[in-house]
Amino acid sequence: MLKDSNGYYLLEALLALSVLSIVISGVSPVLHTLYTERFTLKQDREALELLSNKMIESGNGDEGGTSIIRGRTADFQWKRKEGRICIEFTGKNGRAYRECDVVKQ
Repeated sequence: MLKDSNGYYLLEALLALSVLSIVISGVSPVLHTLYTERFTLKQDREALELLSNKMIESGNGDEGGTSIIRGRTADFQWKRKEGRICIEFTGKNGRAYRECDVVKQ
């Protein structure tokens, strides 16, 4: 050990801060990805809920076509063609999603 250790604690604190900043910079992209994927799952659940509601409405004679539904988490576009109802949206992660169901006639 050094006899005169006047700067030792400062060096130790700087080393600890640099290690902490390296760990935080490595973990933050992973946390961001987890957040966006979680939010996309919320969007997917909302799309399934809207699709279920649209299926109930289609049983009441709603012929429809194409329209945009403003949801809580995203703007959803629903299309009805060839006996199917589909809801499409772009998730927060940037990928396009589509949920479809068959309409019984």
